[in-house]
Amino acid sequence: MSIERTPLRQDPVVIVSAARTPMGGFQGDLQSLSATELGSIAIRAAVERAGM
Repeated sequence: MSIERTPLRQDPVVIVSAARTPMGGFQGDLQSLSATELGSIAIRAAVERAGM
């Protein structure tokens, strides 16, 4: 059995900014937001801070 491998792209990866979501307790103030919604808020903030 042979495995054919395709080369990965070698584009550089650069971190230009960071943001995080607030810590919330179980069934707390953030319960109405999904993980996707919380993640999108953090991503939007990081992109804005980076001026992109």
